[in-house]
Amino acid sequence: MLLGWEAAHNAELSLLGMGYALIAGFFWALYITGSEKVGRVVPGNGGLAGAMVVGALMTIPAGGTGALSVFGDAKLLLFAIGTGLMASVVPYLAELAALRRLPRHVFSILLSLEPAIAALAGWMLLAQHSGVLRWAAMVMLMVASLGITFTSRQEARANSRRLKQAT
Repeated sequence: MLLGWEAAHNAELSLLGMGYALIAGFFWALYITGSEKVGRVVPGNGGLAGAMVVGALMTIPAGGTGALSVFGDAKLLLFAIGTGLMASVVPYLAELAALRRLPRHVFSILLSLEPAIAALAGWMLLAQHSGVLRWAAMVMLMVASLGITFTSRQEARANSRRLKQAT
């Protein structure tokens, strides 16, 4: 929708940016399907712990030498650990718990709300502003999320009733 709006108003569209968006979408889909499989196969939070270790090791080449200075300052180290927990561990634990309880299609719709929630937080906490069109797109995302969640809940109840009748 936004792409059509900007193209209709002769805005410059970055092909590189659109390519990055497609790549991000592809990896988002891989994240959802991979997390679902790991959540089913690996008990507890072992899969998440392993993924965090792999992710941390993959970032060492990019920031490893700069990160060494953190170990010399207890306050910085505590801040880094707190940031890591709040920005990665807590959200991924919540997502893993949700993915174990929700069908993949419902989870993916709910996950798509994250940018809208971030924009809302930016507006409320940092006085960041978005245009009317972007707010309309966020509202549509939220309505779609509510719709898929509600219909999924109804389907689950109907399936439960059918199972009870069959037994």
